[in-house]
Amino acid sequence: PEAGAELVDVPLVPPEAAAAAGDAERAWTIDLEALEGAFHEGAKAYLLCNPHNPTGLPHARETLERVAELAARYDVLVVSDEIHGALTHSDAEFVPYLSVSDAARASGVAVTSASKAFNIPGITAAWWIPGSPEVAARVRRVPESLEHQTSHFGVHASIAGFDLAREWLASTVEALEHARGVLGELLAEHLPEVVYHVPRASYLAWLDFRALGWGDSPAKRILDEARVALTPGAAFGASGRGYARIALASSPDVLEQAVRCIAALR
Repeated sequence: PEAGAELVDVPLVPPEAAAAAGDAERAWTIDLEALEGAFHEGAKAYLLCNPHNPTGLPHARETLERVAELAARYDVLVVSDEIHGALTHSDAEFVPYLSVSDAARASGVAVTSASKAFNIPGITAAWWIPGSPEVAARVRRVPESLEHQTSHFGVHASIAGFDLAREWLASTVEALEHARGVLGELLAEHLPEVVYHVPRASYLAWLDFRALGWGDSPAKRILDEARVALTPGAAFGASGRGYARIALASSPDVLEQAVRCIAALR
């Protein structure tokens, strides 16, 4: 909307629908059929979130190859938001969109930053990576003022993170993997009705509260009555009703306190 564009929402296929279709993996997936429908109806740009927020899903190479094929067929610009890529867990693989094929490079531009991986969002630095000269020409058409929003400090901090803090980053990912396991154990013990979609990237987890009957915005009740702040699922689109997102990058004690407070509402 800020760019004057019309938003067309193409939600992911949820695990329960994938299982009904015979997918034993029961993972969230891009709805390629619906995506092609949106392209056919005239969509000219696709904002791809990889790894996906809020599900923590790094998209599979085969899926991204198919996205690139569709983008080439319908002349769609793919803007791949890869800001959580450096936080991919050890049991998953992050596949950059521009790496999958010539078609992806011809249709795509990756957008990323060090802000998530190294916790430096306040110093404002990010970058575009166009896959081809044609896409680069389109990127150069962004308002000049956008470039001036980047700080010199942010540039140097980003370089320092990726050049000098790889061991720190690895230890951070290890801590996140431990935290996601702790959260799973706590939910199984205190909130077994809540469906926990275990993330394979980032520090966020997508929780399905629908079985508890807490309405479209369980996060509101949880905040009002349990004093635990989660991100409302509907903030991610209509398909997020009944869900909430939790940040699991915390100590086991804090996670336990949060889960126990929420469970007290049952």
